[in-house]
Amino acid sequence: MKMTMLRKAGMRVAIVALCSGALSAIPVMAQDTAPAAPQGQMGPRGRNMQAQQLEMLTQKLNLTSDQQTQVKAIDEDTGKQMMAVRNDTSISQDDKRTKMMGIRKSSQDKIRAILTDDQKTKYDALQAEMREKMKERQQSGAPATPPQ
Repeated sequence: MKMTMLRKAGMRVAIVALCSGALSAIPVMAQDTAPAAPQGQMGPRGRNMQAQQLEMLTQKLNLTSDQQTQVKAIDEDTGKQMMAVRNDTSISQDDKRTKMMGIRKSSQDKIRAILTDDQKTKYDALQAEMREKMKERQQSGAPATPPQ
C-alpha cells in the first residue's frame, strides 16, 4: 500500500518533470513534422502540457483559485516567450537553449513568488525531485517516458 502511494507520487513528479523538460526542450523539437501553429501561438501539445502542470500544481500545492489564475497567466506568457525564441531564426541553437532556460527559470521564480511559505517548500521539493529524475534519465540514456 505504501509503495503504491510512493509510485503514484513519483508518477506525478515525473509528469511535472516532463512538462518542465518539454518547455525547455522545445528547440530540440524544431524538426517536428507536425504542422506548426501560427507564429506567436502554441499548438495543442503546449496547451495540454500547461494544463497538466496547472492541474498537478493545484493538486500537490493546494492552489487557490486566484493562484491557479496567476499560474495559468504565467504559463501562457512563458509559452509565448518560448515560441518567440523558437521562431527566431537569427539566434543559434545554443543561444536559443540558453534563452529558453532563462525563460523557464523566470517562470519558476514567478510561480514561486505567488506561493505561501508552505507551498514554496513543497514546490522546491518537487523541482529538486524533477531535476534528479531528469539527471538519472540522462545518465542512463533512457528516453523520456510519456505521462500515463
